[in-house]
Amino acid sequence: MQNKNNESLAEYAAQRQVDAYNDKDIDAFLDCYSDDIELTYQHSGEVFCKGKVEMRAIYGPMFNRCPDLLCIIVKRIACGEFAIDEELVNGQVKGKTIHATAIYHVNQNGLIDKAWFMRDE
Repeated sequence: MQNKNNESLAEYAAQRQVDAYNDKDIDAFLDCYSDDIELTYQHSGEVFCKGKVEMRAIYGPMFNRCPDLLCIIVKRIACGEFAIDEELVNGQVKGKTIHATAIYHVNQNGLIDKAWFMRDE
C-alpha cells in the first residue's frame, strides 16, 4: 500500500517517527508505534524496550537532555512491511556522530511494532 507521495506504509511510518524524533516530540513519536512495541539491539538480540510506557521512559528524558538531537537519514530501503534506515545521529553523545542502522517492521495499521538497531561504536 502506498500513500499520495508514493511512499509505502513502511516508508511513511519510518519517516513520521524520524520527524517526531527530530522535533523531540515524545507524544508524536510514540504515536508512530504500536502499544506492544519491542525494540531490540540487533547484535546481541537483547530486547531493551517493551511497550510504550518503557519507550516514554527511555526517549522522553533523552529528548529533554539532548537539545541538539538530530537524525539524518543517509539511505532508506523499503521492502514490504519493513523499512531499513541508515542513519547519522548527532546530539545524543556530545561531539560525536553515531552511524547507525534501524530496521522497522510496520503492521497493517501503519504502526511500528518491532524495531532492531545497530550502531558503529
